Amino acid sequence: MLTVGLLLVARPVGAQGVALERMELSPGAAGSLLLGTGELLPEGALRLSTVGHYQHNPYVLSRGGAVTQIVGNRLTTHLAAAYSLTNWLELEAQLPVVALQRGEDLVDKGIEPPVRYGLSTPTVGARWGLLSQRAERWADLALGLNVGLPFGNASGLPGEAGAHVTPQLMFGRRFGWFRLALEARALLRKKSLPPADSTVGRSEVGSELRFGAVAATVGRRLRWELNVVGTVPLVNQPRSLELLLGPRYLLNPSTELFALGGVGVGIAPGTPLFRVMVGSAFGGVTPPRLKGESSVNCSMGLSHTAEECPDLDDDKDGVRNEVDKCPDKPGTLERNGCPPQDSDGDGVEDALDECPKEWGEWRGGCPMPDEDKDGVDDERDSCPTLAGPPETRGCPRSDQDGDGVEDDVDLCPKQEGEPKLQGCPEADRDGDTLANRFDSCPDLPGLLTNHGCPKYEVPLVEITPTQLKLTSKVYFLTDSSRLDSRSNEQLNWVVKVIKEHPEIQNISIGAHTDDRGFPNANLQLSLERARAVRQYLIHEGVAPEQLEARGFGGTQPIADNQLSIGREANRRVEFSIIWRE
Repeated sequence: MLTVGLLLVARPVGAQGVALERMELSPGAAGSLLLGTGELLPEGALRLSTVGHYQHNPYVLSRGGAVTQIVGNRLTTHLAAAYSLTNWLELEAQLPVVALQRGEDLVDKGIEPPVRYGLSTPTVGARWGLLSQRAERWADLALGLNVGLPFGNASGLPGEAGAHVTPQLMFGRRFGWFRLALEARALLRKKSLPPADSTVGRSEVGSELRFGAVAATVGRRLRWELNVVGTVPLVNQPRSLELLLGPRYLLNPSTELFALGGVGVGIAPGTPLFRVMVGSAFGGVTPPRLKGESSVNCSMGLSHTAEECPDLDDDKDGVRNEVDKCPDKPGTLERNGCPPQDSDGDGVEDALDECPKEWGEWRGGCPMPDEDKDGVDDERDSCPTLAGPPETRGCPRSDQDGDGVEDDVDLCPKQEGEPKLQGCPEADRDGDTLANRFDSCPDLPGLLTNHGCPKYEVPLVEITPTQLKLTSKVYFLTDSSRLDSRSNEQLNWVVKVIKEHPEIQNISIGAHTDDRGFPNANLQLSLERARAVRQYLIHEGVAPEQLEARGFGGTQPIADNQLSIGREANRRVEFSIIWRE
């Protein structure tokens, strides 16, 4: 709205004069705010900038030691835009709007005073990329062409008319954390002579060559750049040189703040004693990184990969990402940042395990020898050449009644019975037609549909051939092996069933977790939870030798860990019946 208002009240184009915007911005600002570095914006990137620009004594005359201020103070707002159609073609535009311009009263010397505000010289242009380090070339190289449009009226100094054209050659290269670049451009414009009736001598204004060099830091949220810009006029005009230094700060991935300040040497029109620029940019402002360089996301704490930030230590294990073979898992320096691996879970890490794919506890992680392959290792097998079960120390069984239960463990060796009842026939103490071993209330007649319990009794445990099936979960405190008091009623039922079923001689308590967290930590937590349940049952009167505790971590899921309801189902405790055969 400010720009439109200034244009409406500005004087006509016929009042054009010397363009004082010697220091133009680089709208794409890839590498430098002022100079082209040969690097273009990535394809599809749009950068919009607004800059407040103050110049002190941008146009003065020096004669006999006296300095005459034709333009002493100039405050300009620059609006700039750059859009990259492809990785090798970038379009750009700039609109400088003079908000304040003042000088001495020189009307009596034939010099009209400058207009106080209005539009300076707008420019449009394009840049063509020839080489790019992002494409793994050795440097950045680009050509550019800017056109200054003859629409400005803010200088008020007669003598220049028509458009000017500025071809550019830009070259640069990044060296890790810093960049060096050179720019050469030719400002081609119509030559203007000072008025013959002026009482103050002025130099000619016309075409000139401009050269610049920049050194800038890269790959950080806060960056610095140093620019040196000089001109070699092609007419009778003094030379000039400027030095500018300033920071650039990436506020967020789409917003950048920056400032530049510096001094000028020379009295060529448009070269101030000093100038200060402060501005902001929006859109494609996050600088891209080259292969092997650190991403700016590293300094901003944004999402990144380990490869983008080689100098960080994402897993906090003391090993930098660049050399960490397992950057997302804490490890040790000796293992190149990886944790100890134990593929077969036998407690011997793979680096020391002679049999890393096979569980074993004998001689460096290998299984014990078992000649007859009966599951009883030779050191404990009384019959190492004849297959037999562990209960008979690896020797074949003897079964007189043919019920599948060996005589030395058969409670009824001469009466064919049920193997699950240690060789004795089925029994039904309460006479409700449900065998004791499946009856949740073996001493109270009940209903078959209520697991053998009376209809007024709600059984919390169902006995199956393989396990004590719970009707509710066993709860623990979060990330702890401490039992939640909500589990007491359920576990008391487990105690009741075990006591009322002497035929159930052994129970394996298995605790499981979901897959979140580290596998070894989950394995340890599940084992501690199983031990906590075992201790509770012992405290309530179950014989310790009847119980064993095992932790499985997240190795045996029963539901999808990608869903919260699945993870809840996987966090469980199971009571498996170990029947003596």
